[in-house]
Order: sequence, then C-alpha cells, then structure tokens
Amino acid sequence: MLVTGGAGFLGIAVVRRLRAAGQSVAVLDDGSAGTLRRLHAFADDAGVVHHLTSVCDADAVAELHRAVRPWAVVHLAARHFIPECERDPQETARVNVAGTASLLAAWRAHRPQRFVFASSAAVYADSTGPLSERSRCAPRTVYGHTKLEGERMVHRQAARRGVAALSVRLFNLYGPGPTADHLVPTALAQARAGGALHLGDLRTIRDYVYVEDAADAVVALLARDVTGRVNIGTGRGTAGQEVVASILEILGVTGTVARDPARTRARDSLAVVADVRRLRAILPAWRPVPLREGLLRTARTAAVEPRHPIVSRGYRAASGPAAAASSAAPAGGPAVVSPAVPQPSTGAD
Repeated sequence: MLVTGGAGFLGIAVVRRLRAAGQSVAVLDDGSAGTLRRLHAFADDAGVVHHLTSVCDADAVAELHRAVRPWAVVHLAARHFIPECERDPQETARVNVAGTASLLAAWRAHRPQRFVFASSAAVYADSTGPLSERSRCAPRTVYGHTKLEGERMVHRQAARRGVAALSVRLFNLYGPGPTADHLVPTALAQARAGGALHLGDLRTIRDYVYVEDAADAVVALLARDVTGRVNIGTGRGTAGQEVVASILEILGVTGTVARDPARTRARDSLAVVADVRRLRAILPAWRPVPLREGLLRTARTAAVEPRHPIVSRGYRAASGPAAAASSAAPAGGPAVVSPAVPQPSTGAD
C-alpha cells in the first residue's frame, strides 16, 4: 500500500486502520505540513516505511513505485485550506494538480490495481438541496477547481490503463489534530481563551464528518470493488451557529460571538450537504458518530495541533546524502527512505 500525505489529518488515521487490517504501508510525505511527528507512533513497526519526498517530484515518485510496487494507492496529499489556496493559486495547482499527475505518470513504472483519490465537496455547484455524485460540478474556489481537475485526470488515466479508480468526495472533516483554522478548532481555541469569539459567517450549513469515521469509510471503500465517485458525508447539515453553541455547552462556558470580516470568505456556499445514498448502499454498516459526540471527543484534545518545523527538518536531514545508507529516523520516528536511493520492497505492498 502507498499512502500520500500519510502524516496528515486524515492520512494518519488511514495509516492506522490499514496497519490494523494487516496491510504494510509506504507513506509518502514531504513534511511540509509540519506533522511528521505523528509517524513516531510507528517507530517500532517495520510495516510502515516513510518516504520523505514530495508528490511533485515525478522522478522520485516513479522510483518509489518501482521499489515498493504498491497494489493500491491512497492519494491524500494536497493543499486544502481554502484561504491559503486562494492566496497562492499557483502553488495550489502545483501540488494538487501537478502532484496528482506525477503519481499517474508513475504508472509507467508500476501500475497499481486500485487508486483512491481524495476529492472534495468543493467540486460541486451551489445547491439548495443535498449534493449527490450526479450533481452539477462548478467549483467556486481555487481548491475546488484543482480537485475537479484531479478527478478528471485520475479517471481518464485509469480508463486507459485498466486501474480501478475511486474519487471520494470528502465533506467537512473535523476531529483531533487539525493544522488548519477551520471552524471547529478555531471556536474551541477561542472559547477556551475566554472573551468574545471572532468567527466567520456562521449562517453557512455544512456536513461535518468526524475524521476517524472518514478514515473508516476510505479504508472500507478501498477493500471493495468500487469505482467512480462516492460522497463521504453524514447527510446531515448543521449551521455554524449550532456548532459554536454545542462547543460552548460542551466546554461549560459562555461567550458572545462577533463576525470577523477577516474570517469571512468572499465566495462561500450557503449550504453544502451530502446525499449519501450511494455510500450507504456500499457500506450499510458504516455509522458516523453524531456531531455532538464527535465534538466531545475533539474537545478532549488541543484545538489546533501545532506544526513542528524542527521535527520536519529532522526528517529532511535523515533523507540527505549522509544518511542515505541508514533507514533510521530521527527522534524515534519510523524508518525513513531517501528518495534518491530507493530501497528494495520490505513488504510495503
């Protein structure tokens, strides 16, 4: 198995589930999010090997496919925080579109049987009702455009090469350990700090999916012969005011809420809720936790996980020429493989 962005918010949960299912996992993650310390949990696990490289490095990605020969790829690596994507559309396109293209080009070196692409609800046009996989796509954001282009590339190439490809359209993920200032972690942090909460437009309605449940769905879909597009959502929409009210109640605090223009997006859909009939038909046993229970679990942890550039630099050092002969990770991390010196497969299939 190959998981890109395996140290990310969703990625680490997917890696945990794959290992629990007995899969060996090669993790491709360049550390740019500053979350590589999450991989320390696999320091003594030979079934997880970290490859420190970027999805944008086409040569290194091809070398990795030759060395690991994964039977399946779960492609999660992306720039996803919409304000950052809007500020730097070129970098967003480089990572989200060119990075995906490099993975598809690597099929010339080794063609996987399965390919799961992490897409987004951001590909859809505005709608007054639930969004099904057949709903019209007309992204309003740079991020949404890059994800829709990624889907199109994946499914075109998969049809040509005989790869079973699935795009999972993820709705609003939340849970412990996010690195971006989305509503749930931001509201938690501000409510804990006391005083007024300064947030964006809380009238918007979103379909909130607990990150661990999303990981369960991704891994379960991977194990089934499913292709095309599948929404991963709960089918229930919740307004931002309700989310914030629940957070205040869970923390046992009170606070006034003010609208912060700096956190209000210029282009935003009023309601983004999944039609999950296809997901339920494929995974009838999948039951996401109710929002309040997910918020309770999230509130037990830090609101926003701090980034650790020092840890990331440590991993980069481990992949340099001086460390090429060693697979030992710094500071108790998992085995790290230099992209310049591909290692023979150690069962990471």
